[in-house]
Amino acid sequence: MPIHSAMEPNIVVLTDFSPAAAQARTYAAALAAPLGAVVHLVHIYSPVPLNVEYDMVTPLPMEARYMQQISHSLEELAAALPVPATAELLEADWYGAVQQTLRNYQPLLLVAGLSKTNGWLDEWLSNRALPLAHQPGYPLLLVPQELSAVPVCPPRRLVLAVQDEGFSLTAEARALAPLLDALHIEVVVVTVLPYEQRAAGEQGFHSAQHCRLAASVSRHDQHKVVHELPARGIMQAVDELAADGLVLLDLGHGWAHTLFEGSVISQVVRQTRVPVLLLPARPTPPHE
Repeated sequence: MPIHSAMEPNIVVLTDFSPAAAQARTYAAALAAPLGAVVHLVHIYSPVPLNVEYDMVTPLPMEARYMQQISHSLEELAAALPVPATAELLEADWYGAVQQTLRNYQPLLLVAGLSKTNGWLDEWLSNRALPLAHQPGYPLLLVPQELSAVPVCPPRRLVLAVQDEGFSLTAEARALAPLLDALHIEVVVVTVLPYEQRAAGEQGFHSAQHCRLAASVSRHDQHKVVHELPARGIMQAVDELAADGLVLLDLGHGWAHTLFEGSVISQVVRQTRVPVLLLPARPTPPHE
């Protein structure tokens, strides 16, 4: 039964016309249906700078015919979804348009496709949503172009990967609880530890049990993986638990500056075949 509230729940999909974006739209619709949520398709067009005299730069405006074609195509995509959906074309700089979209819709979830890429430059050009994880303060779901499960359907079991440290979720992250509970999604807490620290992990597990992400978190024991490489350990846990989704936390360190510097998040995202939900969180002292 759909969940209703004073404000209509909604999901924003940052979309284009790539195969990964098509997966993201379909996945967002599958999540929205049990909530009675609206899906908002948003396509951002960033004008190409045009050099003019005196070394000044001005943006090249979008041609009216092209704008009409894109708008019409977006409306067709929205109409084809099995849930209520809207379409919007924004001509603006990427980050400014995303911030405007979040202010306008205040979504439960921001969704984007994750394209297969070859090298960091291709990744930067194709997956423009990647650095948004912590910046907007909203949960970001990245749906890979090639999903493990076909056809696309809501996840049954999520791996929540945590470090052995205290944390708390932001209000925007906790707002996802009705969605996870409505879909009856299991959330299993996973901690990856090196061999010499294999007995640790209680602090992160305790925080996960009390983070109010989903009711199912407290019904599971902690799943530990002994591995020297956290990213590989996380993916090992996904396989061991037959999970069809993964939750990672950004504890305020910011992801944009580490995207190409070997962070655990970037390593996982590059190899995942299940959707990855990135949640904004903050570290807490051990006594909290």
